[in-house]
Amino acid sequence: MQIYHCNTIEVAAPKLNTAARNGDFGLGVYMSENMDYARKQAVTLALRKELPFGIISVFETPIGLMNYSALRIRKFQSIGNAWLNFILKNRRNPQAKIPYDIISGPALDDYGYACLNAFESGFMERSELIKVLKTCKLPGQILFRTAKSLLFLDFTGKENVPCPKK
Repeated sequence: MQIYHCNTIEVAAPKLNTAARNGDFGLGVYMSENMDYARKQAVTLALRKELPFGIISVFETPIGLMNYSALRIRKFQSIGNAWLNFILKNRRNPQAKIPYDIISGPALDDYGYACLNAFESGFMERSELIKVLKTCKLPGQILFRTAKSLLFLDFTGKENVPCPKK
């Protein structure tokens, strides 16, 4: 399986101690199977830093990795209460103990984050949030949380993604 990590630098050997992002599934190294999503995210990161391009680091993983019994893997197949509870727990407590090596599931886009923020601010009910998010075509994300999980990543190259001209 080919997966992608977006950044503003090449990341040939991801390290947990340099993972600065606390995302939906907690701290770790985030990847996506969706190249279009990775390109968009790489450009977004580059624009924030006023750089001319973002970088996608490309990795290969073993076939069937998400079913390896040697790893503790949590898969969210779709948006629902379990997925939302997990995300809320991580947002409210970034240092929460999470017993998984790898976590996969839907990734929120800008619209999804706006809806989640509306829910957290009391402007949207839980059932309405889930209903709205289920109508969105959200890309998947895979979080590698442990040093053990990173051993299954094989760096195969990178792609520079140019930012649009102003």
